[in-house]
Amino acid sequence: MRTVTDYKQLSIKNIVSNIHSVKDYVRFNGHKVKLTTTSPNYGGVRYWFVCPICGKRKGTLYDVKSVMACRTCAKLYYPLQDNKVQRDHISKFIYYDKLLADIRTELNPKYAWHFHSYLRYDPITLSLHNKPKGMHWNTYVHKIEYIDKLINRICTLLDIIQLEKKRHADEISKQYDAIINDPDYQARLEKNKQYLAI
Repeated sequence: MRTVTDYKQLSIKNIVSNIHSVKDYVRFNGHKVKLTTTSPNYGGVRYWFVCPICGKRKGTLYDVKSVMACRTCAKLYYPLQDNKVQRDHISKFIYYDKLLADIRTELNPKYAWHFHSYLRYDPITLSLHNKPKGMHWNTYVHKIEYIDKLINRICTLLDIIQLEKKRHADEISKQYDAIINDPDYQARLEKNKQYLAI
């Protein structure tokens, strides 16, 4: 997957401070990039790049294979989107654990440092969360249900990780037994013992 960090980027935030007079274009890595403006409600002018491929206003363009393009046209992804579908189980576990810690911190900021993987993933931990003052009951119920869903995912991933560890240990044990029971290995072992005895 190609991510936005793999290519040089031209951000309007970096260019706007250098624009002293009204220009129609900006030069970047030998490319001529067209500028356009909009008028925000609070007055003034907001500058935008015009994507040479789709013609839409964009805040950032990327130099991809000697062509300036927006993220959509260049089919680039953000690093967080990278490999989301094909993450291994441990990465998924860490990701869900972070989500769980974040949502628990929203409900109880005082205990932010408590909510990590060493905390038990069972419904008893839900009693740690009282509805924060000012939060609607529907929002609170939604967050509690989301916590329960994350806990279920984490428990499932923990079971899968344990099964994978056991399967891996079994495979290594089989390979070890195959090596130990190999006649060639036994002969080499005897030869080494005789050599060391001399």
